[in-house]
Amino acid sequence: MYFKQNNKYTMTEYTRRKFLAKSVGSAAALILPQFQSLARAQTGVNGIPTRTVYMSMGFGVSKGWFPKGSKTSSDWALPEMFESMKAHKDDISIVQNLSLKGPPPKKAPAHYAGLHLLNDAAAIDPKYGHNASIATCDQVAAEYLGRDTKFPSLVIAAIDNTSLKGGNGKGMRSISWNKEGRHMSGIQGSLKLYTALYGNRNLGKEKLASQFAQKKSIMDFLVRDIKSLNSKLSKGDQQVLDQYTSSLREVELNLARSFDLSSETGSLQHLEKPPEDISGIDDVKLTYDLMALAMEADYTRVISYMLGVDPLLKSMDISVSSHDMSHDRGAGKAAHIARDTKNLEMLSYFFDKLKAIQQPDGNSLFHHSMITFASGLRYRHTRGNLPILFAGHGGGGIKQGMNVIHKANTPINNLWFSQLRHLNPKLEKWHNSQNNVSDIFIS
Repeated sequence: MYFKQNNKYTMTEYTRRKFLAKSVGSAAALILPQFQSLARAQTGVNGIPTRTVYMSMGFGVSKGWFPKGSKTSSDWALPEMFESMKAHKDDISIVQNLSLKGPPPKKAPAHYAGLHLLNDAAAIDPKYGHNASIATCDQVAAEYLGRDTKFPSLVIAAIDNTSLKGGNGKGMRSISWNKEGRHMSGIQGSLKLYTALYGNRNLGKEKLASQFAQKKSIMDFLVRDIKSLNSKLSKGDQQVLDQYTSSLREVELNLARSFDLSSETGSLQHLEKPPEDISGIDDVKLTYDLMALAMEADYTRVISYMLGVDPLLKSMDISVSSHDMSHDRGAGKAAHIARDTKNLEMLSYFFDKLKAIQQPDGNSLFHHSMITFASGLRYRHTRGNLPILFAGHGGGGIKQGMNVIHKANTPINNLWFSQLRHLNPKLEKWHNSQNNVSDIFIS
């Protein structure tokens, strides 16, 4: 903020949190947009934090999804199904020949590749089975970006009741793993996401405080009980118990955030509560609306989102199952093309939203974001040359409008490393990454 001293204006480090605590109370500190006059040194450009979004579409794509070309070029044609992306062509890149290097999880179908899209865990620890041994890149990004936000990361899970759970596997509806190697269940669907962001504002403050105190008391009892049990367990069981207590800590944090949000006098931009039966196309578009609002209000700077498949197909009046669609033959092929086209239309809708939100430096929220839309499969059971659309400029230093062709079987962790290095220039390597994606990340 600028203050006048000795007839000169000087910039004093005065955080949004400090300013709001003095003026309107700390409860509102994270519900307002970024103000240039309150900007401070942080990860980002001009004091504006970078936002990162990672999205996964289960079961890969149809063959027509990929642009033609054998060399990296800025002179490329959008495939037919990218019609909705014409207005965004200069702000997106298709990154080809990035692959998951590790084997599929043991005793699990190849369709479960989405399980480790954001860390390629099996390439780091081939014995990891159905558990990731390393945190996903979104959780690493949250370490850089999420410390001052309500949600250090927002993990959004698929609404999908099929056995393959949107391409992740039984019980695995999100694409995020925490630093302790535990799968993050996430917030499932736009209705629950709405509640997580807006809280329950139909209850008075006294009722909310009573509910919070009751739930907090139960949490405290569980933690005390666990501590007394720990000394009686074997080392292996202690590790299992440690994972459980980590889960309780996450629940406790979510509980505190829920109470904090519900009791605030301010709010995100008003949005009507969605119907209980929202699904398919409507669910995805509302999720994008809520993601944009959360990013604008600085509730979060890191989002992962696993899109459901079967509910989307059903809302498009397509009777083919997601598994049959993934094999890209017969009726499945037509379903795949229709699903992929619809995904791109909805993604364009999300980009439009972000481009319409202006930041203090005159650029859009889209400009200050890095957005990845990908899948852990190419098509059928293929895990090489994954479909990857990378968008946004991360505040600067990212060249878009490219069809980037890497050498075959380049580790996907090269891209995640490049994004993390954009946030933390001191980062030298991330897992099995080989180098920076220099065609896009130019500074």
